[in-house]
Amino acid sequence: MRAKKRPYKCLTWLQRLELERLMKAKLPIKQIALTLGVHISTVYRELKRGECELLNYDWTTRKDYSPQIAEEKRKVNATARGAGLKIGNDYALANYIEKRIVDDGLSPLAVIGEIRHNKMPFATSICVKTLYNYIAKGVFLRLTLDKLPFRGKRVKSYRKVQAAKLPRGESIEKRPAEIAERKTFGHWEMDCIVGKREAGKVFLTLSERLTRKEIILLMPNRKAESVVNALDILERRYKDAFPAIFKSITVDNGAEFSDCQRMERSYKDENRKRTKIYYCHPYSSYERGTNERLNREIRRKCPKGTDFESYTQEDVQRVEDWVNAYPRGILGFETSAFLFENHISNII
Repeated sequence: MRAKKRPYKCLTWLQRLELERLMKAKLPIKQIALTLGVHISTVYRELKRGECELLNYDWTTRKDYSPQIAEEKRKVNATARGAGLKIGNDYALANYIEKRIVDDGLSPLAVIGEIRHNKMPFATSICVKTLYNYIAKGVFLRLTLDKLPFRGKRVKSYRKVQAAKLPRGESIEKRPAEIAERKTFGHWEMDCIVGKREAGKVFLTLSERLTRKEIILLMPNRKAESVVNALDILERRYKDAFPAIFKSITVDNGAEFSDCQRMERSYKDENRKRTKIYYCHPYSSYERGTNERLNREIRRKCPKGTDFESYTQEDVQRVEDWVNAYPRGILGFETSAFLFENHISNII
């Protein structure tokens, strides 16, 4: 059987001092190797590493061994250990990653997923873990850990609260199971995002459960009348296709969603329903998980404390477009806008 090759090991600092003493005693190299307990070739490599030129009394020079020089070279060589950067000289990839994370607000996972999904022709391919390592090591010029959208996992505890009174409409308990399975298009979750002033302008957000499409409407206040008017605007936008696109909407028990009857009925005909409203249990925001998650994305562009009074619907539309153009891992790194339009084309 072939002998297993021993791993290469450098001499310790004490062994270097011992080597210096033995060399001054002018012992043969073979005997020095036996004394140090290393291979003879290790001694020759070490002598070359610590080779220096010293001045004699007669101003001539001689070659000698310096343990200090050998130790310094070892430390320098140790810093260069490990595999080189995989990203190498692929500046196109580095610049693209930097732009998408720093300028466009994507996460490292979203960028890598987008590159692979779209089969972008970069010379190098790296995984998400490698990208995080590069960011932590400071490989990029502008991209640092504090530029990342989220760091670490959020752990939330949920509590089941018993309702003190009946919901204003149909309870989520009566919602068909297929809606929870996310296999059918056209089921939404709805909520409000409040600005700096509670009584001022607010965002009405609707999230489609299957495609994660987000619709944001600017409302003058957080009243039930404003919510009904916003749904009327959407019905005018999608016309007769509205009932097929908005089959159901799940909301919480906030006062702004108290007018269930008017939210459900068509603005054109009070005797015709345009959608079905379901109400979550009290203090159970997780029952609108998609909407809560996308509201978090909106907060990246409009942090808490933002004054919505100066916002126009065009400003809101830019935020909506950004959310819907985000490549999402849960969608196979496709965008919500693309998937939503595919479903819409089959309806309209």
